[in-house]
Amino acid sequence: MSKKNKRLPYLKFAEDYDDPYRSEYPNYSYCTECGIAYIDKNWKLDVDDSLNKNPIVCPACRKIKDNYFEGILYISGNFYKSHKDEIINLIKNEEHRQRLRTALPRIGKIEENEDGMIVYTTNDKLAYRLGKALFKAYKGDLSIKWSDNNIFTRVYWERDE
Repeated sequence: MSKKNKRLPYLKFAEDYDDPYRSEYPNYSYCTECGIAYIDKNWKLDVDDSLNKNPIVCPACRKIKDNYFEGILYISGNFYKSHKDEIINLIKNEEHRQRLRTALPRIGKIEENEDGMIVYTTNDKLAYRLGKALFKAYKGDLSIKWSDNNIFTRVYWERDE
């Protein structure tokens, strides 16, 4: 298959898995770290502060503190080195777009080394979507490795041109 017609790997996630950080919270709980609120069994951004009643630390903030990540995106190649700022902006914009849908997925940390960049995410779907956004914007080579239970995802994006 030519590079022009290369298709993205399918999104294959298991919805029902035991995430040790997920649990039920009282309605109108809010995270003291990032400010998101738990309302009607959903995490939401930009909620009226007068509604917030129960201070907690959300699962995403706990994962970041504990260095427990469900997705890793590896970015490498000469293209990355010459377009680093653009790529970082694209990744942050895609994270923001995903957070508007659901507030929990987040970039936990970004590490840079001589070969490229490693992006750690609190959610396996976010790592996939960041890799997919890079592929759509800049092409290159994208490969995705899911764990057996689809809980952990490694995404590799590389472009040398």
